Amino acid sequence: MTTLTQTVTKEITWKAIASFCERGKAADLLAVGDIISIVLKNDEKMRIAVAGINTYKPNEVVFTFKDILSKEAPMNKENTNEGGYDASNMAKYLDTEIFALLPNDLQEVIKERRGHKLWLFSRREVFGSDGYYICPEDDLHLPYYEKAENRIKLRDGEPDWWWLASPFEANAANFCFVDGSGVSGFWGASNSCGVVPGFCV
Repeated sequence: MTTLTQTVTKEITWKAIASFCERGKAADLLAVGDIISIVLKNDEKMRIAVAGINTYKPNEVVFTFKDILSKEAPMNKENTNEGGYDASNMAKYLDTEIFALLPNDLQEVIKERRGHKLWLFSRREVFGSDGYYICPEDDLHLPYYEKAENRIKLRDGEPDWWWLASPFEANAANFCFVDGSGVSGFWGASNSCGVVPGFCV
């Protein structure tokens, strides 16, 4: 038996993607792992992966940046995880500075999740379990991250560390991160680390 695997490149707009989602037809257009290429307003080229279809809400697609943004950032200015992700400087940074870099047509179709336009993934969404970290009760293991290789992220072409939204349960200073081999650990919130946003359409 011979198997042929094809990669088809298509031109598509975010407005069209949103229309498919609204009509409950997202799965007719997209599959988990599909990649959409965008150019940020600072001319940085990024790849966006489909992370889940109808995972949290009907007619909604969860997307993840496939790669790490070129600029690292701390989770908080101070070395604390008090208030978790929602109270972090990172949450404000993504919702303002990074959101402003997205193409206008993408900005127009993003749906807020828990009050955020862009957000970081929890440990449960990426690894399927909380481990020693605090995760929202309704978070699910995203289909895209069920494949361990998708937890390895590149920054400027090389594997690098990236933040997750989950505070470390046993220490008031640390958040979870994923290292260059796709394994999770914890690090002080004031350290700069890679940023991998998620969003919903």
